[in-house]
Amino acid sequence: MYVLIPGQWYLRYTCKECKSKQILFPDLSGGTAEINAEYVIKCLECGHKSTYDSEEIERYQYPLETPENA
Repeated sequence: MYVLIPGQWYLRYTCKECKSKQILFPDLSGGTAEINAEYVIKCLECGHKSTYDSEEIERYQYPLETPENA
């Protein structure tokens, strides 16, 4: 699991089983690169293992100001 950094971009997916949003890894392109890959991932919440392609992976920018980092 990652410690999320305010303003940092990440790639994330939504578990097909429990629907929780999970961080895959930091997006080193800053949210600009085309996602063209397929990943086999085991959900950290429910343990469901599934394949996620570029259509199911989304970009996520952690908010600059949250109650935790304000």
